[in-house]
Amino acid sequence: MKSTDLLLDDHRHLMLASGILDEIADSVERGHTVSEADLADLFGFFAGFGDRHHHGLEECVLFPALLKDSEQKNYHSLCGLVFEHERQRSLIVGLFDSLLTKSTKDFIYCARQFSNVLRRHIKEEEDTFFPLVESTLSTEDDDRIEREMKTYDAAWQESELRSHLQRLSALEMKYLAASNAKAMRSG
Repeated sequence: MKSTDLLLDDHRHLMLASGILDEIADSVERGHTVSEADLADLFGFFAGFGDRHHHGLEECVLFPALLKDSEQKNYHSLCGLVFEHERQRSLIVGLFDSLLTKSTKDFIYCARQFSNVLRRHIKEEEDTFFPLVESTLSTEDDDRIEREMKTYDAAWQESELRSHLQRLSALEMKYLAASNAKAMRSG
């Protein structure tokens, strides 16, 4: 299915960002300071790419297409996924708040919770929801939804998407490459 391929690509970026968040939380837990600009970039990625873009694709394009079924057999599954999106949104607010209040304890808590919720949510989507999409949508519907996803919030995609992915790449190099290099030296 083409629509789920687009979402899978997003999941790869979100899992990378989650790994960066985990590394930063580990570093903060060990007493190291982290650049507030890096944290703002990462939190901005989760809010912009993860919520506005990725959740937007699901909630504004894919879910409504699945709800066209007269029997509404997907309704409860979709409600559960939206609930999980709301949990992630709440934790993103908590991450931003921890940055503003400079609360290390709140940051570590929200970072761990967000990462766990995000990973479980992605696994559930890939294991349960994507097969449901594939069994529900016809090839024609999937083609239409893929086109709609590619044009969803086009102005934002044009002006913001590339910069979010570039900042994520820079954070990956700074936090994950350094972590991997340390592990190789000590291993």
